[in-house]
Amino acid sequence: MMARKALAVLLSMLFLAFFFNRTLLAFLAPPALIQNESGQKLIEEILRLDSKIHALNIKLGELAEKKKELEKELALKRSEINRLSVRLGENRKKLARWIVFSYKNGIGTFLSVLVGAENVGDFLRRFDNIVFLLEYYNNVISETRNLFLLQKQEESFIMEKQNEIRALEDQTKKTLQELMDTRTKKELELVNARKIFDNPSFLENTSKNWQEVLPSLDYLLKNFSSLPWSSISPDNLKVNYLTLTARAEFTDRSITEKLLASNERLKNAFFTFSPEGITVSEKGPQGQILYSVTCRLELLSNNRIKIEPVKVEFKGVTLPPEVIQDLTKNVDLSFTPPPLPYDLKITSISTEEHKLILYLKK
Repeated sequence: MMARKALAVLLSMLFLAFFFNRTLLAFLAPPALIQNESGQKLIEEILRLDSKIHALNIKLGELAEKKKELEKELALKRSEINRLSVRLGENRKKLARWIVFSYKNGIGTFLSVLVGAENVGDFLRRFDNIVFLLEYYNNVISETRNLFLLQKQEESFIMEKQNEIRALEDQTKKTLQELMDTRTKKELELVNARKIFDNPSFLENTSKNWQEVLPSLDYLLKNFSSLPWSSISPDNLKVNYLTLTARAEFTDRSITEKLLASNERLKNAFFTFSPEGITVSEKGPQGQILYSVTCRLELLSNNRIKIEPVKVEFKGVTLPPEVIQDLTKNVDLSFTPPPLPYDLKITSISTEEHKLILYLKK
């Protein structure tokens, strides 16, 4: 009897432990691992929309800044137009007096001035004064003509800038509408998430965390080409003097220290080299990986190297290609390595575990 009771208690404890563990694991397991395929796609779509919203907000800021610059140029040109108008008004008055004088008196006035000379010296002095007067008004006429042409040019410039501002305003309206539409799509996706997931709060938290990470990732990509590439040097350089070829090896650790460690905003980012290419990642406050961007390498002309992002991951979720397009649109992702010894040129590039290798030739 006692054995049966003990067995019953033991079975009850095992059942409770099993149930508790299942519940705890379901709660703690990463959302991307416990959801079905439709749920995974929903997560990817929401993060994609977040990326698009981020890109559109940046675009709106750029449009506003460009409009501000154009309005500043426009104000300066209008000020210049006002200055030209004042000078044109003054010259018109001078020319009006000259026209009236010429109409009333004509060439006879100058002849009478010359005839009234007492001697040759006085004649030459009077003649010089007449020539000076004629040259003065000739210069006024020439200046007036130039001012008029310049005024026309400035007016044309103002019209051009006004058209640019109107085009920017139209583009801003379209971007704002696209932003509103994207936000509406995201809200609809969140509504769908509440239908699919029993507890969709993790999805909202993931979206919020992605929005917090985006500025850092965006900063890294936009400043990639301006990193201090000239400060790096090979960790291992093997030169074949017979064939005038070389192999330069760079480790991901040294590249990270030289390019990222000194930048306050990138101090938690790091490079990882592998046969797949270059991966740029960033750690969070607790040491967890916030995001990673895997890139291919492409050799351009003039010894420049370009990276091409092919995969973006965030908390175990591989984001769709549209995210890469939004993040890298109009971004220069090429760089020039430091000057190579013996005037060598890069012939090819490869990556191995923790190594970036440049093959060089004279």
